[in-house]
Amino acid sequence: MTAHVIAYDTANPGDVSDFSRNLARFEPSRIRKLALLVKTEGNSDVNDFSREFALLSLTAAIEAHGGKALAERSTFLISTGCEGAMTPFGYLFVDVEDAPADKAPAGSGSALAFGCARSRSLTPEEIGTPAHAVIVAETVEAAMREAGVKAADVALVIVKTPVTSHIPATAGAVRNTRVTSAHSKAVGALGAGLALGEVPREKIVQEAFNTDHSLYAKRAMVFSGAELDCVEIMLLANRPGAAGDLSVHTGFLRDVLDARGLRDMYSAAGCTFDADGQVADAQRVVATLIKAGSAPDGKVRGVRTTMKSSHLDMDKHVRAAMSGIIGSILGSTRTFISANTVHQAPPGGGLCACIVRKAS
Repeated sequence: MTAHVIAYDTANPGDVSDFSRNLARFEPSRIRKLALLVKTEGNSDVNDFSREFALLSLTAAIEAHGGKALAERSTFLISTGCEGAMTPFGYLFVDVEDAPADKAPAGSGSALAFGCARSRSLTPEEIGTPAHAVIVAETVEAAMREAGVKAADVALVIVKTPVTSHIPATAGAVRNTRVTSAHSKAVGALGAGLALGEVPREKIVQEAFNTDHSLYAKRAMVFSGAELDCVEIMLLANRPGAAGDLSVHTGFLRDVLDARGLRDMYSAAGCTFDADGQVADAQRVVATLIKAGSAPDGKVRGVRTTMKSSHLDMDKHVRAAMSGIIGSILGSTRTFISANTVHQAPPGGGLCACIVRKAS
């Protein structure tokens, strides 16, 4: 079993032409599972249907290649917002069963493996509560089992978690309170931290969500969406003995200007830099993921910005700013950038991850 990661571009949220060309490289019967991590240029509002459009188009393309059975082995994590110098694109993750002639003996090192899991549908009364966080933790644990890894092997957990807007409550006596994106991300992050042993179970209480920022996971990127009613997990790990020439590495960001933190991540992954501080062997970098945050007061390094006072959502400022920072280091606009690090880093901080091809 070998994990492959391929970037593909999109002309619009429903464009799957480049995706289909790349998917055609793999024989459907040998694909154990697919996962897609996609950035569309939607506006991120609850009534923005770019995610649904992308999901519908991708599902149809997968079914055309391998039928409904392949679509059922696929995980879709679609995020909106491509502000700044960021290309709308997707990462295609493919886990294939190697042909006998291609199988390599298990090595003594480790290589990239990814695991996916989906929870049952949550009731509206569960969404945004500690029960929701426990379901996230259980789903992360299922993804670890699916990938054949332990918590110590996991480099990054990607969580997609639901919000509520118009779903009616299932119990007449219970009022269905609106759960915001930030609140749902907070629940998802603490649930992931629970599964990875980074957040104690007794600390996950209703009052902590998006309030007690001393609690945070260290290896989780969380997204929310109104298009789903369950928890979806994709995790990236370096599995001992796994086949393949890819590995995943994570790092931490002090703030939205932390170019040094990004360089430290690439350096730890074995990349080199030219005299201008740009990655010299960028062809080895097959994926970069960033979760950037903003301080509660909107300041950056103690100085006032308009991120909180602007008519634009703060997340849009963060994504645009970070696209310039990472673009100047990697020399590419094709980077997956998301904002709002609630319970995923200290306030104002962030995290980053890269998948690189091992040096030959």
